[in-house]
Amino acid sequence: MTLSRKKSRLLFRPDHLWLLSLAVLLVFAGCSSGTGSGSQVRQVNDTTPAARPAAPRPGTTVVDLEFLMAYENERTAFYYPIEGLAGCTFGPEGTLIFCDEKRGKVFGLDPGALVWYEFDMPAAGPYRPLDVVVDGFKVLVLDSGSNKVFRFDLNGAWLDQVLDIRQVDPSHIPQVTAFSLDRDGRMLIADVSQQQVLLLDTFFNLQMRVGAPGTLDDQFIDPSGLTFLPDGGFVVADRGNRRLCHYGRLGFFEGIVGGDFEVDNPFILPQGVTSDKFGNLFVADQGNGRIHVLDRRMRPLTSIGDDFGLRGTPTAPVDVAVGPADVLAVTDRARSAILVYRIIYE
Repeated sequence: MTLSRKKSRLLFRPDHLWLLSLAVLLVFAGCSSGTGSGSQVRQVNDTTPAARPAAPRPGTTVVDLEFLMAYENERTAFYYPIEGLAGCTFGPEGTLIFCDEKRGKVFGLDPGALVWYEFDMPAAGPYRPLDVVVDGFKVLVLDSGSNKVFRFDLNGAWLDQVLDIRQVDPSHIPQVTAFSLDRDGRMLIADVSQQQVLLLDTFFNLQMRVGAPGTLDDQFIDPSGLTFLPDGGFVVADRGNRRLCHYGRLGFFEGIVGGDFEVDNPFILPQGVTSDKFGNLFVADQGNGRIHVLDRRMRPLTSIGDDFGLRGTPTAPVDVAVGPADVLAVTDRARSAILVYRIIYE
């Protein structure tokens, strides 16, 4: 009996009670303050953005195109006859501009009065305006006849010569097919004589040559369309290889979409390409008469072809341009018409 009582006294000594009391207090304090493991997990799930899937930004995904109008090659039109439709673009106020390469003409549509007018012709000849871009309130025209870039104002008045492409790379005679300009003033020029793209800095000095003849990554066969992306990267429509090639801001190759060995390749002869302010891509496919739309990660969104009846269906689109108020213009060489659509976002 004595031994048993002694063990009992040792197990319940008063000086051990404070340890038990402290443990109980800590447990209750942790539960009430929300620092227990269960509360901590719920807190992360409820408040940490990385733990929730990011919701898509509203109004940035293209879901459809709505046909608005077509400027046909009619005798009553100011620009008649259209014989060799080429590049097109929009001015900051919505001025629609297009090139007739065969006739050596550039025309603009005043968005307010809805009246067409003709641009001046530079003294250089032969004049074959192939592509056009807008730089602020100036219009730059790529002339494949002289391999030069000329500058006009938005009213069509000739100002000066901006660039002689033969001086950029004097080692050969270039054969230009397209050009593009970014917000910083850098310029891209597609040259099929060397199957390359020239990247020029803001002073139009040669910064980098991109591409080479061939079918491998970072090689081209007939590069025919160019566009800068909002992040400073750019995309090349590689017509001969039936694909788009993506490059980063510094000109380094990043990836391709399509190609001869891609089973689900939507492209036949991708030519003109442009992007909107969200980075979505619009591609004029002359080979199958379709307009392809890709998102900013270059994933296919939709493809538009014979969906609009006779007036709105492209036949051989060669270029595309995004304008104000979510408008898309398409120059169709086979139809000798400029088709205008509204871009539907959601």
